[in-house]
Amino acid sequence: MRSLQTKVQSQSQKQQIQQQKLTWTQYFANKKRARRYELGVSGVSGTLSFIGGSYYFMAVKEFDPTELVFGMMDASIAYSLGAMAVGITGAVAGVFLGGAVWRGVTPKPLLKAMDSFDKQFFERVRKYRPQGQLRLSLQDPMPDYYGEKVTSVAGYREWLKKQRNYRIKTEGFKARKSIKRTVPSI
Repeated sequence: MRSLQTKVQSQSQKQQIQQQKLTWTQYFANKKRARRYELGVSGVSGTLSFIGGSYYFMAVKEFDPTELVFGMMDASIAYSLGAMAVGITGAVAGVFLGGAVWRGVTPKPLLKAMDSFDKQFFERVRKYRPQGQLRLSLQDPMPDYYGEKVTSVAGYREWLKKQRNYRIKTEGFKARKSIKRTVPSI
């Protein structure tokens, strides 16, 4: 009984140590790895879905080429659009499947640390992005509002600068006083 308790305690201590060892650079590297899983599985599932949909609509499904589908378009065009729709649906489903595959392959302590860092990162994004009324225009487009394109610590600092410049452009002089010039450490 005693050895089981010490074994559980040592495992939890190892998990805490592993969580503490994750740095922001490693976080962004793992985030990029997860995105690659999502995109890879999305591409494969989209391609397979398109091939399957094409096979179904062109080889299995019987149609009369002289009849119009929905009374307005040729059957081959309608079935081609159907095959594309199946492919797009497969690609979208592949993103979720790829995320699930990545979470299944990644060790649990790393997942917990990644979830913790995700929460911290999005709190920082929420804190430093422009708030209030969003003034969207073609001359001054809003920079990455959700921080989706941030892939490194240097990218985060660049994102902060873009957010600051956007606030100064849209809010004017009063924004300069309220924004600190220092870049928060991540």
